[in-house]
Order: sequence, then structure tokens, then C-alpha cells
Amino acid sequence: MTRAPHPEENGLRYTETLQEDLPKDLTWDDFRIFLAVVHTGSVNRAATRLGLSQPTASRRLSRLEKRLGVSLFDRDRTGPRLTHHGRRILNDVAAAGYSLTRASRSVGAQQGPIEGDCRMVMGDGLATYWMPRFLSRFYEQHPNIELKMFVAQDSTAGKNESFDIQFHYYEPVEVDPVSMRVATLHFVPFASRAYLERHPTPRTVEDLAGHRMLEMAAYRIDKGPWSHWLKGAPMQSAPLLTNQSAPLAEAVRQGVGIALLPTYIVATDDAFVPLDIGLHLPAPVYMSFQREVAKKWPVRAAIDFLRDVVFSRKAMPWFADAYQFPTPSWHTVSP
Repeated sequence: MTRAPHPEENGLRYTETLQEDLPKDLTWDDFRIFLAVVHTGSVNRAATRLGLSQPTASRRLSRLEKRLGVSLFDRDRTGPRLTHHGRRILNDVAAAGYSLTRASRSVGAQQGPIEGDCRMVMGDGLATYWMPRFLSRFYEQHPNIELKMFVAQDSTAGKNESFDIQFHYYEPVEVDPVSMRVATLHFVPFASRAYLERHPTPRTVEDLAGHRMLEMAAYRIDKGPWSHWLKGAPMQSAPLLTNQSAPLAEAVRQGVGIALLPTYIVATDDAFVPLDIGLHLPAPVYMSFQREVAKKWPVRAAIDFLRDVVFSRKAMPWFADAYQFPTPSWHTVSP
């Protein structure tokens, strides 16, 4: 005698959970009003576009702000202007809109292999140590897509150039791009095994004062120099200051000294030894792209691959928002 499937086994319970995740008295239509106001620059025009009365649109927008506990717009004679909180909400809603559009299109909608190119720009650390590990897999899936991968030399690189996909270490605040937080980098001090064979292993932040500390210009600007973290303790002058991640990491590997590196470096090479001294600096990674550009099949394929494979936060603890100190087992994890 066959047993009738339980609702949780056929996915019905999961569907109910999705509905329950929305706060009470809040619907996705409220976010549609929010997006319409952003795109039209007026509550009146947004109401017209959505087929609503102006009072209804205004009331539901106010309800959304009250439910979220933040003001989404500053209102004056020139019309509504996004607040800082509004821009953050916009990025999340725009990313959700992209995911819904992606889910609504059949995988078979594209007939035949995807062809074309995709231009992307990312920091030199990810471009050197992480992205190349996945290129073979990408080309196995998409042999007819040409990836044009450029390296950003600083946090502002690419802002005035035309790229399909850009990676940032800050949350873009422009209205037009869709922005997704794809990872969190976690920086801790690293040394090489060769260096630690010649020097005592630091146990505290203060112990770093007796070591050769290597620096990257961007870290010094964003996080402060090593002397800031040493809390005034005397230290040797940094023997190396560079503007790129690759020579900094290679100097650590060669036993030159100690430097801040992202924890994912452990998954690429077990020659790097993380130092557990209570110093940890997180840095978010955002992927952004224009809505119109994402309609191109090669760009859509690259976006999906980057989000689901290259930066799979569920499978890669080094990219998760919650910090975990690196373990030797990370080197054996297959990305």
C-alpha cells in the first residue's frame, strides 16, 4: 500500500515558508511601488504607471517605510530623493528582481550554445589567485563565450570604463546598476612556514612589533598603517609597500615578512600560515551590472557562474559573512 506524500516532502511546506518569511502586512507589491518611485522620480507618476491612485501609492509607501523602520526617501519640493537606507534597500530589491527574472525564464529559452563576450573587472588578488581556478570549468560549460577579464589597480578603477560586470569592495550607491553582495573577505595576518622557522611565532598583536611587517597601499589608506594596530608599540619600518595584492602575497610566500591577506589564500596554497592573534578585518565584495546588459546571454551566463560557483558562500567558508579562522582542511576543499 502506497503512502501519500507529506506536504513537506513534495515542496509545499517550502512554499509556505517563503510566504511566512515576509513580515506581516508587507507584500512584494509594496516594493514595486518603491521601485516605481525611484524610476519615475514621483509618487504620482509611480501610481499612474502601476494603475493605482496617488493616495493609495503614498499610503503603501509609508507603510513600507514604517514596517522597515527607516525612511526610504527625503521629500522636498524637487521630489523624493533616496536616503542612504533607501539606496541600500534599492540594491537588495534590484538584485531580487534580477533573480526573479532569471527564475521566470526557461533554461531552454536559449537555443544552441551561448556565444559572445563578457567584459569584467575585478581586484588583482581575486583575478590572480581565485578566478583562474574556475576558468576551465566555465569554458567546459560555455566554450563559445569570450571572457575579457581586466584587473583593477585600485577601488575606483573601472568607474569610467564600459564593463559588463564589475567587482567592488564597497556597496555601489548609483540607482541604475544591480548590485549583489557575493562574498565577504576576511583579512588576518599571514606568514610563511619558512619565515616562522627563522622567527618566533607571534601570539598577540603586540608581538608583531618585532617582525617585518609588509603593507599594501590600499590597506594603509582604508584600514590604517601597521603602527595603528600595534597600539603605539615600536616597530620596524615596513620593508615593502606595494599597490598590488600579488607581489604582497608572493613576498609573504617567499618568507620576507608578515602581511594582511584574505583567508581564502589558505584554500589556494598551504604555504601560507594564518596567525591567530585576535586581528581580523572583514571586507565585503559586491558584483554589479546594468539591468540592460544582463539581458545579454553571455553576461547572464557569467553572472550566474560567478554567483553560484566562483563565490559559493554555502560551500566556501572563507567567503561567508560569519568569520571563521582558517583551518588546514580548507586546502583540501575542492572549489
